[in-house]
Amino acid sequence: MNRRKIWFVIVPIILFVMLAICLKAEIVTRFEGWAYEEASENMSSALTLVMKGITHLGDPAVIIIFCLTLFIRSKTRKNIALPVSIAVMSSAVLNITLKHIFARSRPNILQLISETGYSFPSGHAMNNASLYVMLILLIWKYDESTSLKIIFSSICIILTVLIGWSRIYLGVHYASDILGGWLFGFALSTFVYFLWNNKLSR
Repeated sequence: MNRRKIWFVIVPIILFVMLAICLKAEIVTRFEGWAYEEASENMSSALTLVMKGITHLGDPAVIIIFCLTLFIRSKTRKNIALPVSIAVMSSAVLNITLKHIFARSRPNILQLISETGYSFPSGHAMNNASLYVMLILLIWKYDESTSLKIIFSSICIILTVLIGWSRIYLGVHYASDILGGWLFGFALSTFVYFLWNNKLSR
């Protein structure tokens, strides 16, 4: 892995550490309050139903089924299923570890779905960032059509943002939990991709 590439891993990790320090210093409290107000401003039964559907798209069971589907298809088994699954599994394990390190309680506000465990960083945000960042990287590596690259990458970004936003709306995560998950998920996925790509080029 060359020096230029390693910065795509180092920078988000540095930002994650800075965010964690801000959490301990309670610097981001006002930002988190503002984010929740923005997310829940137009709360309604219909929107809540939509947000629940979106958040379930990021559930571990859905990600596992997606990864298994990639393994079933012979065209995606080797070059896509393996790096995606490695990134997602690594994210899941590291997320549990990070949650226990920071041991942050979930928001004490109206929770529209039932969740247990610690809050920071968000598992949904981190796991889905790992999944969709890896997919974007692989799309740009293997797809020859620029228009399809842009379309599929946009879909991946939109899903990542919507799933994270739904967690704030539903009251089960602070905005900082989501940002932390995105940062670490991005760093982890790019790290796995660079190692995987380096292996294939040998």
